[in-house]
Amino acid sequence: MTANPDTPSPDTQRDADGWGQRATLMARRGDWFNAAQAFERVITLTPRDPRGWEGLARARFAQQDLASSRRLADEMQIRFPHRAFPYLLAGHLRKAYAQTAAAAAAYHEALQREPHNGEALFGLIELQVPGVDEAIAQQALQVAQDSHAAAADRINAGFAAGRILDGAGLYEAAFQQFRRANDRARNDLVRQEIVYSPEHRERAIARRIDTFAASTFRTSLPPLAIDLTPVFVVGMPRSGTTLIEQILASHPDVEAAGELTIAHECENRFLAAREKAGLSGPVNPADTGEVSLLEDAREQYIDGLFERNLDAPYIVDKMPANFELAGFLRLLFPDAPILHSVRDARATGFSLYSANFGGHEPYYHDLEHLAHYYHQYQRIMSHWQGVMPGPLIDVIYEELVTRPEERIPALLAQIGLSPHDDCLAFHRTKRPVLTASHAQVRQPVYRSAVDHWRHYQAWLGPVSRLQGSD
Repeated sequence: MTANPDTPSPDTQRDADGWGQRATLMARRGDWFNAAQAFERVITLTPRDPRGWEGLARARFAQQDLASSRRLADEMQIRFPHRAFPYLLAGHLRKAYAQTAAAAAAYHEALQREPHNGEALFGLIELQVPGVDEAIAQQALQVAQDSHAAAADRINAGFAAGRILDGAGLYEAAFQQFRRANDRARNDLVRQEIVYSPEHRERAIARRIDTFAASTFRTSLPPLAIDLTPVFVVGMPRSGTTLIEQILASHPDVEAAGELTIAHECENRFLAAREKAGLSGPVNPADTGEVSLLEDAREQYIDGLFERNLDAPYIVDKMPANFELAGFLRLLFPDAPILHSVRDARATGFSLYSANFGGHEPYYHDLEHLAHYYHQYQRIMSHWQGVMPGPLIDVIYEELVTRPEERIPALLAQIGLSPHDDCLAFHRTKRPVLTASHAQVRQPVYRSAVDHWRHYQAWLGPVSRLQGSD
């Protein structure tokens, strides 16, 4: 019998499966660079298997490599025309560029192929929340309740259902959908052995405080010798970081880089090199060995910007989780503005609990864990504010949206930028936005989100008891 040339040999399939498992593990860790490399190996071994292509496309999208993502979407529509994913990816790409009609059409194409595709349902409903009685709303509600649907589809559809009921003012029913979706997402992560440990989190913050103690900041590297100023936007997710980025990106002297992982990668390499060199205790920039490692880390960061063709007088690195790295960033860039986005803790907590991010973190799927994580965020930010020199600027979300004509020019001045009218009309700036706030930053300033969490106060438990701005 002649072997089917389209069927890989058992050895080839085993190799592909091994690379696929490695790629999936890297993706779960957020190591998208190595995940992409592993998925490329899968495609080389088994080019007719759509799973490798889809994994690679998700990795490229997570890396914000939109050009590669677009090419992959086009290629997959040719190779796998009956699969939903190529059209789902096309929808995400068009949504990032605010091409609403084209995004909706792509999501509908995905749903024609997979009517239970929760990610496509959520994408559609995120573009425009339908009325409860509309067909797409009923479809989302049905998928969210379908015990035979895949976990990911029920999770996405559940968050979509919550959005629909919220839009209708049915807040208690909406919260029940958000709660079920979060419970399913948490359980799905537990099955993958991804859990939030309060004790582990507390130890990690304590180690960071010890490593970047007050003594660390008695000296630093000299400022950059080139005409480039990184601007770091940090804070809790859903605290207004995308709004700040969009405002700054509207200035002609600024280029927004999105949510870069460069700083995290540089710090990991720095700490590993420090350990290998036998250095311990607080970082000491007066030590020649430490200086060499810090200079290497700064060079790696700048190279990372240039590799992404980022070259403007001001580069905005908007990665909310970099609030943990603020001390490291200050050592590398003593004059760089670090903008700390601050929003009412209860509003932030509810927004996190009701959001549906592409990659799920275990802490925000549980209200107790979310409150604990927030306290640890406050703990490290209090440390930085007590020991760090240089510009660490609190940007209050509520002030930004209630007094934009006053606060936006003041923010530009604090950074060293000249006033510019485009920053007040930031919603008109055309650029891809990949975060969950993509729709909000394309509208003029509105205030309705400031107190929206109060509709849910009765059910938020420990989140409702976080310190607010009352």
